[in-house]
Amino acid sequence: MDEFFARMYEWFGLIPIYSKDLGEFLRGYDYACTGYFALHWYLYIGLFMIVSTLLLFALQFDLVSGIRFKKIEHWELAGLIVAIVNFAIAFGVPFIAIQNGRYCMRLKLATMDCLTFGFSNALWALVFFSLLSLLRYFITRRNTQ
Repeated sequence: MDEFFARMYEWFGLIPIYSKDLGEFLRGYDYACTGYFALHWYLYIGLFMIVSTLLLFALQFDLVSGIRFKKIEHWELAGLIVAIVNFAIAFGVPFIAIQNGRYCMRLKLATMDCLTFGFSNALWALVFFSLLSLLRYFITRRNTQ
């Protein structure tokens, strides 16, 4: 599962938007530079992305939707919240490690890497949120016919 999230966030090798060193840190390369013994952040951030998107999706469609807002405006607002929450988590984890020096100093980590990883996570969260929305749309459409 860890390798799946790693490949996904690295865009399956097609578009490297952040450094390989950040990828090594997120795979769990420990701060003593001895091996992959630290937390596997790809897995934790990927699971958080799925859970937070599911929770916000359920909240948006089941508790709030249709009360005051038009559905498309509501969807856009929920999508923005999903993106912001997931960006903040994916940006924060490596950024805090950089600020505290809790990574292997042989790795060249930069704030720009943290930003691009945050954008990558936010984009994947929006893709997942869109797929959930399409699935719900087709299920409700099918049930009303």
